[in-house]
Amino acid sequence: MTKGCYTCRRRRIVCDNGLPTCRKCRDAGKECLGYQKPLVWVKGGVASRGKMMGLSFDDVMENTNHEHRDRSPLAGDLNSQYQQDLLLVTARDHKGEAKHDLSNDDGLETGMVGIHEAENSTPWLSSSALPISMATRNEGDQSIVRIHEGQEALEMSPPWGLVDPLFQDMGLLSRFYVFHFNQRCAPDLALYDAVKNPYRDLIPFIKESPVLTDSLAAVGAIHYAYVSSNDRNLSKPIGAASQLFGTLLPHQDIRHANPFSVSRLTDSKSYEHFLALKQRALRHLSIDLLDPIQRNDDRTVAAILVLILLDAMESGSGAWKFHLEGAKNLLKSRPTTSNNQGMREMIEGLDTFVIDSCLVMEIMGATLARPGALSKPFYSHTMGPAVLKRLEKTSWVGCPAYLLEVIFFVNALRYSDTNLSTEYSSLFPPTSLDLEKSSHLQSPTVILQHIEAFDPVAWAEEMQTFLFLCDLSKRLALASAYKAAVSLYARRVLSKLTLNTGSSGSLPDSVDDDALVNELIFHLSLIDPQDEHFKCTIWLTFIAGAESKYAPQRIFTLAKLDALWNAISSVNVQNAAWVLKIMWQGQDERKRHVLDAARQSCTLEDDNDFDWIQELDRSSMDWLFI
Repeated sequence: MTKGCYTCRRRRIVCDNGLPTCRKCRDAGKECLGYQKPLVWVKGGVASRGKMMGLSFDDVMENTNHEHRDRSPLAGDLNSQYQQDLLLVTARDHKGEAKHDLSNDDGLETGMVGIHEAENSTPWLSSSALPISMATRNEGDQSIVRIHEGQEALEMSPPWGLVDPLFQDMGLLSRFYVFHFNQRCAPDLALYDAVKNPYRDLIPFIKESPVLTDSLAAVGAIHYAYVSSNDRNLSKPIGAASQLFGTLLPHQDIRHANPFSVSRLTDSKSYEHFLALKQRALRHLSIDLLDPIQRNDDRTVAAILVLILLDAMESGSGAWKFHLEGAKNLLKSRPTTSNNQGMREMIEGLDTFVIDSCLVMEIMGATLARPGALSKPFYSHTMGPAVLKRLEKTSWVGCPAYLLEVIFFVNALRYSDTNLSTEYSSLFPPTSLDLEKSSHLQSPTVILQHIEAFDPVAWAEEMQTFLFLCDLSKRLALASAYKAAVSLYARRVLSKLTLNTGSSGSLPDSVDDDALVNELIFHLSLIDPQDEHFKCTIWLTFIAGAESKYAPQRIFTLAKLDALWNAISSVNVQNAAWVLKIMWQGQDERKRHVLDAARQSCTLEDDNDFDWIQELDRSSMDWLFI
C-alpha cells in the first residue's frame, strides 16, 4: 500500500490511490505527480541544500584547484610546466609507516603510491592517485617530493584509471620513471623527435625485458634527480664564466678536484631510486648474458646501449667504453640469420636501433678516447653508406653522414700507433672519399680538401625530405659548425701523425686555425637553447673550447656549456667544462714559461704547439662528450 501520490501528500490530504491517477487530484483539477519520487530540478547548483547549494560544478572545481595550489608543496627548482605534469607523493603502507627497502625489488616498487598527472599525459600511466594522508617525515620515507611538517596534503581520491597492458606488470615507481624518460629525456635523444625517435621506440619492447625496463627507468631516475635538485648549479666552476680567469686554483688542485659532486643528491630519494634501478639493471644484464637465448636478443644489446647513455649522464668518463665493447662483441658473435624470420622482421626497428647506437657511440666516442681504449671498429664497408645516412637523420648528435665518415677515417689514422692502421684502412671503403687512388687516403691535404668540399647548404636542403623546415638557418648553422669542428679535429690529428711518421705530406696553410675557431663559435652562437638543434652541440662546443686561446672564446664556451647543462641535465656537459679548464690552465702555464724564456734569451717565440689531443691521451680517462 503506497502512501499516496505526491500531489495529495503535498496538499496534506488522504489519497485514494487510484490508478492511473487518483480521483481527488482529477476532481480538484490538479496534476497528479504519481506514486514514484519525482525529479527535482535545482537551480544553478550541485545540491538543493547545505554548503554546496547554489554552486555549479565549475565553481566547485575552481575552488578545489585554488586550495590545492595554495597547499601543494613543490620540489626544488622545478619549472612551472613540469609542476603541472607530475607530482610524486609519499608512499605509506597499510599500517601508516613507510618501511621500504631499496635493496630489494619489492621495496623499490612500493616506493610510491600514486601519480597525479596532467590531462594531456600519455595514456599508459594511470590518470589518478590514491588518497594521501601525510604526517611527519618518518625514517625510511620514500617520498621524492617532501611535504614538510605542518603542511596539509592534497585531498585526492579519484578511482583508478585503466592502464595499458604493456605496463600492468610494472611497479608504479618504475612506471613513473619510464614515463619521465619518455616525456623529458627522449626528446633530447633524437635529431627531430616529431619524426623519428629510436629511444622512444624502445618502450614497446620492455614488457618481457626486465633489463631494458630497469635501464630506461634508471635514466629517467637520474634525470629526475638532476632537474628536481634545489641547486641547478650542481658543479660551480661552470657558472660565473666572466670571473674564471685570475681565480683558477693551482693546476694540481683542479686536476684532483671532482668536477661534479653527487653529495648534494644523497638526500634525494630519486637518486636512491636511481642507484637501486641501476644495480638491478646490471644484475638482470649479468643473468641475461649467461643465457644463450637472451644473450642474442636485441633487447639485451639495446639495454647495454642505454647503459652507455646512462654513463654519459652520470659522468661521461666511466663504464661507457666497457659497455660499448660488450655490445660490439655481442653484435659480432650473434647469428646472422634467425630461425624465426617473422620475429626478425617484427623487431627490425630494434635491430636498427642497436646498430645505429653502437656506431654513433663508437665513432664519436673514439674522438676523445685514448688510443687502444676501443677495439677494432664495428663499422665496415659491408654496411654501406646507407647506414650513416640513416644515422644522420635519427641520432641526436646531428652530424652529417659525409662528415661522420671522415671522423671515422681520421680516427683510424689516429689509432695507427696501436698497429691497427691496416685493419682500419681495410674496413674503410676506398671509394667513399671519392679519390682515384686509395694510397692517397693518408695524405693530409687530400683529407682536408675532402672536408672543405662538404656543402652545408646542400645538406640542409637534402634534409628537407626528412623534415621540412620553413627556416633553414639553424640546420645550416649546425652543418657549418660540424664542418669547422671536423676540420679542426682532423688538422690536429693529422699534424701529429705527420710529425710522428715523418710523412712528406703537410697541412695546407690556406685555412688558419684561428679563423676556423672563430667560424665554429660564430655558427654555434646562431643556435639558441630553445632550438631543437641545440642538443647536438656538446661535441662541437668541446672542440671549440679545446682550440680556444683567448678569453672571449673561452667565456663563450663555458656559457654555452652552462646553457647545455640547463637544457639537457647531463653531467658529461659539466665534466667537459672541467676538462677544458684543466687544459686551458696547462696551456696558459706553458705560454708563460715560453714568454719567460723568451725574455731571458731576448727572442720572441710563438707558442702554438699545445696539443689538446695529446693531453687527453696522457690522461687516465676516456671521455664521451655527446
